[in-house]
Amino acid sequence: MARNEKEESIQIGFRETITLVVPYFQKKIWGQIKAVVWIVLYLALFQLFILRIPIKEAGLIALGISAVILGLTFFLEGLFLGLMPLGEALGLRLPQKLGIFSIMLFSVFMGVGATLAEPAISILRACGSKVLPWEAPLLYFLLNEGSLYLYLSIAIGVGISVVFGMLRFLFGFSLMRILVPTIFLLLGVSIYAYFDENLKFISGLAWDSGAVTTGPVTVPLVVALGIGISKVAEKNEQSSAYGVVTLASLFPVFSVFLVGMYFTNQLPKPMTEETFFKQGITLAQAKLLLGDSHWTPPTKKVSLPKTTSAPELYQKAKENIFGALQLAIRAILPLSIFLFLFLAFILREKIPYPEEVFLGIGFSIIGLTIFNFGIIFGLNKLGDQVGGKLPSTFRSIELVDSTKFIPNFNPKSVLKAVNEEGKEEKFFYLKERKSYTGIPYHEENWNSKNKIYEYVPIHGPIFGKEDNLLGYLVVLVFAFFLGYSATLAEPALSALGKTVEETTVGTFRKSLLIQSVAVGVGLGTLLGMLKILLEIPLVWILVPVYLSLLVLNTFSKSEFIDIAWDSAGVTTGPITVPLIIAMGLGIGNQMGTVDGFGILAAASAFPILSVLLMGMMVEKSRKLSLRDSELKEK
Repeated sequence: MARNEKEESIQIGFRETITLVVPYFQKKIWGQIKAVVWIVLYLALFQLFILRIPIKEAGLIALGISAVILGLTFFLEGLFLGLMPLGEALGLRLPQKLGIFSIMLFSVFMGVGATLAEPAISILRACGSKVLPWEAPLLYFLLNEGSLYLYLSIAIGVGISVVFGMLRFLFGFSLMRILVPTIFLLLGVSIYAYFDENLKFISGLAWDSGAVTTGPVTVPLVVALGIGISKVAEKNEQSSAYGVVTLASLFPVFSVFLVGMYFTNQLPKPMTEETFFKQGITLAQAKLLLGDSHWTPPTKKVSLPKTTSAPELYQKAKENIFGALQLAIRAILPLSIFLFLFLAFILREKIPYPEEVFLGIGFSIIGLTIFNFGIIFGLNKLGDQVGGKLPSTFRSIELVDSTKFIPNFNPKSVLKAVNEEGKEEKFFYLKERKSYTGIPYHEENWNSKNKIYEYVPIHGPIFGKEDNLLGYLVVLVFAFFLGYSATLAEPALSALGKTVEETTVGTFRKSLLIQSVAVGVGLGTLLGMLKILLEIPLVWILVPVYLSLLVLNTFSKSEFIDIAWDSAGVTTGPITVPLIIAMGLGIGNQMGTVDGFGILAAASAFPILSVLLMGMMVEKSRKLSLRDSELKEK
């Protein structure tokens, strides 16, 4: 509803302001709590009661998760007040004042800016430490020294996808005209990468990058811009809006592969650690791969017990909060300034409701700062812990974060035993509470100077012998319900379900869509986990699935096709993405897998399959109902 030009200001006191604002924010915070609490509880309870391992730094993780909830509340409210009104205002004015070329150019810059402002993209900054430079040089480069190229390639991919999305908004052509050639192109590039020693390790990263982009900044802003353009172009807003999320998740995959192809010949091929450090790479390759960091290999040494004091923890938190603030300002301000300048100087329009817009931008920066802080101390730590401990269901693992230091250790207490092969092994007994535990003794863990023995506890296998089938099955069931429950908690899916039910006049019910998508994400998460556990190439999973999707598209109605392909994007929210990426890298690191990416890629593909199948069943049921009603009338 339009506002009156002359509005009377109403003066209210501080108490009345609090009375109005507090319930509003309570409702918003509660919405985020419902989205976060179930998946966090699921992970925490699984580690505590199934894996039987206490959560390290539980207080810090709880603080981080609280920061994520609070940060998302402010951030999303800021988007609603600030960036989205700007996007819709620009969408309304662009077709009236500029030609198609100018609109496309603007779309590219807006897509790039929106992607760099995505909260989930910050998780990629923390992934570099999980990769070793000699095992996957190209992957290591893109996550460390070449991370800027990675972010820009993802952002440019989204920018180009926004161009095609805006063309769709303007001319209303079918999604399939873009989708089919794009899928064939991506599958072709993925198959080509599979046969390249370096490129095959970035396949998971490339496909996962598509999931990172479809977050709370890009999608609402692009849709707001598109709806504005649709109003002017006199197209159907609802049907045109479907498909834009799909494009934004596919084009970054290709752009990341392109960057990988550019650098693959400039970097060394994968090799052993020994070869890497014995001049296995040239000086130019070392400078490109490692930069000026003078990377040195990790060496085994006996650590000294160390506890983090309160002042040290405070200093660390302060450094991280300032770092998070800088990231938030760099993400939000350039995009906001670009939209302001374009609206004011190119379109020569006034900023709509400037007080609200500036307040919204302020909320966005504050929210993204708190969210990034929470990612570092909460979601990233929790996902990494659970992922690193999951293999204990089927094999014994070292609990490095539970390392114990035994002071005043006396080597004379060391005994000898004979293993099944007849070889001698050293051990000693450690009394903990009222029980005695046999601990293996390794000479390199004994610090004779400080008389401290460092002991890394061994945990598992929980469900039988090494590499037992039941243990693997438990992990796969865990992965399915992780994807399923996380999807049910996504507020964006509920909104999509309501819209779909309205546009299909109740034919495709909201609950049916939500369950279809949740089951699809669960199956995709399961297969993604299997990919890491068994080191299955991602292309073996994605090629059959996407070819099946293209076949199903030919038998499906256009409205169900658009809904199905967009449903994958709404499941990868700012909570799910950091947790699943951190968990995948954690389990990959524990299993010795080079590439821990790919879970998100599989989790994004299977809901398309499940929704298309459900759509065909719904359409068949509708036709049978119509046939029955016609027969009754006769």
